[in-house]
Amino acid sequence: MRKALRLIPRTGPRAVLGLTILFFLAGTAGATHEPADKVEAVASNVEVMQTQGGPGSSSSEVALLRGTLRTSSPTDLQITVTAETGLYTAVTTIGTNDSEARAKILLWVEIDGVRVPVTFDSNGDGIFTDPDDGRVVFNNRDFGLSSINLLAVLTAFEKTRSANAFNWVALNVGPGVHSIVVKGRLETIALSAATSAAAVGKRTMIAEPSKLANDVSI
Repeated sequence: MRKALRLIPRTGPRAVLGLTILFFLAGTAGATHEPADKVEAVASNVEVMQTQGGPGSSSSEVALLRGTLRTSSPTDLQITVTAETGLYTAVTTIGTNDSEARAKILLWVEIDGVRVPVTFDSNGDGIFTDPDDGRVVFNNRDFGLSSINLLAVLTAFEKTRSANAFNWVALNVGPGVHSIVVKGRLETIALSAATSAAAVGKRTMIAEPSKLANDVSI
């Protein structure tokens, strides 16, 4: 009769060292993998841009999500991006004065450093030879206040947050390993006594093959 092997837990410094080495090796093995034919990426850190007090404008381009995808043959890709975005605008008027605050969030997708257009017929003439720049407005606000009362001091603000999504389609992506990056531009403008801010929070990206008709046009 075959005897079962009974394992007795080992305690002490050697056991701790063994567990530490096992944890390190497991982490190292999980960190290296081959790109798949579908990629998902998520992030929850907040990217913020705001005007630095008083009139002026600010803008920044940030990489929001990254992934690597492998294609074995030319294929079409559908790329879905969702993002939680927030805008803050505040304006003040003193006497006869106008005040305005603007905030905008633009997102786009790049494959191997090249933007994916939303459409190849940006002028709407039915001829698909003029791709657009692929940038999509995920959130935008232009908030203004005006006063004609010499004695008035008016202040107003808006602070909102919402989640939005958009789909890009990349046609005939060649075989190989491809880098997919979701980028964004946060833009804020303050005119007169105003401040504004734009932020991107939780976000996801899914890119997967999507076999479309051979004569499809976008």
